[in-house]
Amino acid sequence: MNYDKFTGSDGSDKSNGYQGEDRALGYPAAEALLKQKPDFMFFAGDVVYYDKKPRVKTLADMRAKWHRQNNLPRMIALHAAVPGYWMKDDHDHRTNDSDAEKDYFPSHELGIKTFREQVPIVPPGDDTTPTYRTYRVSKDLQIWMVEGRDYRSPNKAKDGPDKTIWGAKQEAWLKKTLLESDATYRIIISPTPLVGPDDGYKSDNHTNPKGFRTEGEAFKQWGKANGLWDNTFLMCGDRHWQYHSIDPTGAQEFSCGAFNDENSRMGRKPGNKGSTDPEGLVTQLFTSPKPTGGFITIDVEPGEDDAKADIRFDYYDDLGEKLYSYSSGQK
Repeated sequence: MNYDKFTGSDGSDKSNGYQGEDRALGYPAAEALLKQKPDFMFFAGDVVYYDKKPRVKTLADMRAKWHRQNNLPRMIALHAAVPGYWMKDDHDHRTNDSDAEKDYFPSHELGIKTFREQVPIVPPGDDTTPTYRTYRVSKDLQIWMVEGRDYRSPNKAKDGPDKTIWGAKQEAWLKKTLLESDATYRIIISPTPLVGPDDGYKSDNHTNPKGFRTEGEAFKQWGKANGLWDNTFLMCGDRHWQYHSIDPTGAQEFSCGAFNDENSRMGRKPGNKGSTDPEGLVTQLFTSPKPTGGFITIDVEPGEDDAKADIRFDYYDDLGEKLYSYSSGQK
C-alpha cells in the first residue's frame, strides 16, 4: 500500500502518481473493498514504506508515514466500518528485504517497536507478546498470521536447515496449533510467499534459492505428510502482482498483490528462467493479466444439513472489478 507511489512523491514515477480527480480521497481500492461489506480485513505487510522518498530519518518521520496513510478519507471510512488485522513486512520494518543486520535507520529494534505502537495488536507498552497469532473465526474457519522479520536469520547466510525466517519457537507453535485445529478450513497468512514463483535473484523469502528455501520446502513437505493441503491454504502479501499457484506438494497459495495500481507490476510465471521456478514445477491457475492494484475477498459458507462448508477466494482490481474466482467446490 504505497502512499509515495500513489501521490508521486517517491521521485521515481514519471506518471507522477494517481491522476484521478478523486486523488485527495486516497486509494480507490479502499472504497471498492468497503462496498464488499467485509466482516474483517487483513493487511499483510508493507502498509507503509519507510525507505521511499521522503525516506525516514527520525521516529517522528516513521510515525508521520502511518498518520498520513490512515488520514486519507477513504482509509478513514474503511477503518471506521471494518475491523482490521495487521502484519508487517520489510518496508514497514526497516527497508527493502530487511533483516536485523547492519547499522542504519531505523534499527531492527525501533522498526519492531514502532509497528507495535502504530497498530492495534498488543496493549500500549507491551514489548513482549509475540505478533504471530491465530484466531478461530468460526466452526469452519481458523486463521494464522506469522511473523517474518523479528526472528529471521541474516538474508546473506548460506541456506540450510539452520537458516530461518520464523525461528524455532514460532515454527513449533505454528505446527502445534495447526495440528490441534479441527476447523473445516485453515488459512496461513504470511507477509512473504512460500510457493510463488518469485524473482530468482532475491534472497528474502521461502521461495528464493539463495534465501530461506530449505525452511519453506521442509514446511510444505511437513504439511503434505500431515494432510494439511486438503483444507489449509496459504496467503501472502509482499509480491506486487496477484496470483493463485499450486506447489508440487499440493499447497495452494493466493497472493493479494499490491493495493494500488502505482505499486503493481507483472509477475513471474512458472517456467520463467528468471524466476524461482525455472523448471515450471508450480501450477499457476491465475496471475494478473496486467499490472493492477486490488484485493482478495474470502467467503466461507456453512454447508446445509451435514454438507461440508465451502470456501471461495475472489480477486478484484482496485476499482472492484472481479478478475478471478476459486472455490473449494470446483473440480
